Amino acid sequence: MKTSSLKLGIIVVLLTALPLVSFSRDTKALNNGWEFVKSTTTIDSIVKVEGWQQINIPHTWNNTDAQSGNGFYAGTAWYRHKLDITADSINKRFYLKFEGVGQVADIYINGKHAGNHKGSYSAFCVDISRLVKHSGDNWVYVRVNNETNPALLPAENFLFTTFGGIYRPVSFITTEDLHFTLLDNGASGVYIRQKNVSAESADISIACKLENNTHFSKDIQLITTITDAKGNKVSETILPFSVLPTGIRSYSTEIKLLKPHLWNAKPDPYLYNVKVSLVYDGKPIDEINQPLGVRSFSIDKQKGFILNGKPYRLYGVSRHQEIENYGNALSNEQHFEDMKLIMEVGATSVRLAHYQQSEYMYHLCDSLGIVCWAEIPFVGIWTGQETENAKQQLVELIRQNFNHPSIYVWGLHNEVGKPDGLYSGQLTVILNDVAKTEDPDRYTVSVTNQWWIKDHPVHFHADLQACNQYSGWYGGKADELNKFINNWYKSTPDIPICISEYGAEGNPAHQTADMTPPAPLGKFFPETYQTYYHEKTWAILNNHPEVWASYIWNMFDFTCPLWDRGSMKGRNQKGLIT
Repeated sequence: MKTSSLKLGIIVVLLTALPLVSFSRDTKALNNGWEFVKSTTTIDSIVKVEGWQQINIPHTWNNTDAQSGNGFYAGTAWYRHKLDITADSINKRFYLKFEGVGQVADIYINGKHAGNHKGSYSAFCVDISRLVKHSGDNWVYVRVNNETNPALLPAENFLFTTFGGIYRPVSFITTEDLHFTLLDNGASGVYIRQKNVSAESADISIACKLENNTHFSKDIQLITTITDAKGNKVSETILPFSVLPTGIRSYSTEIKLLKPHLWNAKPDPYLYNVKVSLVYDGKPIDEINQPLGVRSFSIDKQKGFILNGKPYRLYGVSRHQEIENYGNALSNEQHFEDMKLIMEVGATSVRLAHYQQSEYMYHLCDSLGIVCWAEIPFVGIWTGQETENAKQQLVELIRQNFNHPSIYVWGLHNEVGKPDGLYSGQLTVILNDVAKTEDPDRYTVSVTNQWWIKDHPVHFHADLQACNQYSGWYGGKADELNKFINNWYKSTPDIPICISEYGAEGNPAHQTADMTPPAPLGKFFPETYQTYYHEKTWAILNNHPEVWASYIWNMFDFTCPLWDRGSMKGRNQKGLIT
């Protein structure tokens, strides 16, 4: 199917209805007026390099070459931008927040190193307070490298592309010395948990991490306000206490919400707003807003996914963050267009695979009621050196997205069973412990393509087990999925199953009346067979409510730079949409 102009009026207003902005701190978008150059030189020599290009963020240098199938530039490039800092801000704190840089970033302020981040898909924040000047020019230089690295996830470019660049928004943030910390793995500093959720009441716990950069204790008030979707106040607590000098400390507030309006996915994605204000000397000095969707969920081995006490079928699609000629450097409007198409095909869930995606996408899931699976890029091959980076990326994923009610599961890995699965199985145990420590309330899941080996070392280390199952594409026939599901429940009746990937490739230029499965590595991918495959598979899944979720691979075609299949180089054509 080819894309076309689509309308979906029920969600157009959501572009301005996503509260996550602090009203007290000063947050400025730093997306326009950057310069870019491909160069491998050092910070000491970069000012002498010529040939800088004027660009705006989001930006990737692989927007066309990665999609060509003829190789792409994986290496080093530099970005620079001039900061405006006024003399009257001498007692402020200054931070740069990057929502995504592919994949290793080194930040320099006025020639001095301010910070480093490893990982293409998570946000990070750098404290630049000690390096800025309060008169004259301040220059930000960012060195970016997107080469594969045995100690970083992902370890390859075979299954998808690690695009290079500052491909998500950048913010320049100014705060008081006392504020909600910006140095907690790129997170907001506010964490909302909910317990004992019912139509009668819900116990809401709100933890805040405060940072005091002075040498003095400060008597403050922490005011927590919950408002409904119309802005009406439904709860407010005022907690006075003294913040000790220096460091980051956590404080929490407990609230019982009576007769809550439940977040009920697509039928009723109702959101409250939680505002946490920091008041010192009678004045608000910092404020954070976060979404609150009150809901409960569980997995039943016979009924599947249960939302607020009732079965709710998770018919899902997977999504890569990529558009032709833009690569992964997408605007919010482009993310929104993707979500409109996901809504149009009737999906109730989305697997944002195989990595953390734009913060805006998680907001759209909250606001539209799309139940969301979020995961890290521990996928495909592994080297045995990525343990620390895997733990880091999982902590970042969870903390940065902790408050999104749409997220029900944290994905720990995908298809890491080869060659023997010993290391990847051990790492899965470690990652599961990290996830359950960071967030005891959500599920964890691991995904296998070695499902016929029940005692494989990568299996059954997470709360949930999911299987990528391509009967009718990588062997077998489309209707054999029914046999797979029945055999699973015969052999492991107490372990509910998810079909985390299923799909077939299709090139709209290829048509045939023959429904014989084509060669999956061949040159002929008839769209007619892809249609037949999905008709067969849908009918099977629709008759198995005990399968707690299923996800089409993929919603959109995407780049696999090393592939040459289906008469189209560099592309995975399993998308429902080209």
